[in-house]
Amino acid sequence: MVNANNPSHIKLIIIGVFVGLFGIYIKQAIYHSMVVDLLGWAITFIGAAISIIGVMRILKD
Repeated sequence: MVNANNPSHIKLIIIGVFVGLFGIYIKQAIYHSMVVDLLGWAITFIGAAISIIGVMRILKD
C-alpha cells in the first residue's frame, strides 16, 4: 500500500502548477495573437489536469 504522503504525488502536483503558470505567462507575455492565446489556454488546462491527477492519486491512497 502506497502512502498518501509519497513525494511523487507532491512532485506531480508541483509540476502541474508550474505548467499551468507557464501557460498563464505565455498568455500574458504576447498580446493580440490568437494562436498564442489558444496555446496558452491549452497549456493552462493541461497543467490543471496534471494537478488534478496528482490530487486524485492522493485521494485514492
